[in-house]
Amino acid sequence: NKSCNTRFIREKFELKKDFPDNCFAVKSNSQVISFVEQNKNAIGIISVNWISDKNDSISHEFLKKIKVVSIGDEANTDGTGSFYKPYQGNIADGSYPLIRNVYIINRETFSGLGSGFAAFVAGEKGQRILLKSGLVPATMPIRLVQIKK
Repeated sequence: NKSCNTRFIREKFELKKDFPDNCFAVKSNSQVISFVEQNKNAIGIISVNWISDKNDSISHEFLKKIKVVSIGDEANTDGTGSFYKPYQGNIADGSYPLIRNVYIINRETFSGLGSGFAAFVAGEKGQRILLKSGLVPATMPIRLVQIKK
């Protein structure tokens, strides 16, 4: 099917065969969350910004319905490694393994709306919007805080 998350998983794990019948895509992130909520052993893959905006009541509602799992990388095959949730700091430092970049591609041959939008997103205000929505900005550093017990 045409889900970008499905394609990402296929490419990330170099899957050559089709997914089994019990692995499929639905039409939206909210449908993924609903399916996982209603099916006890289901696993869903959604974009992190759907659950990471601290000021968004919809994000809070989703987090009441599902659990966000921690994921490790290939070094964790023996079970002794670390596992990471999709927090901005873990994404920024590369600890969380399921990440992908977002690009703005502009085909305008003149300075127009597309160029203006790209300039806005790349600027301080645009990067702050990305930060607030749970994504990792390209040009703004992330502050990591470690609390010791």
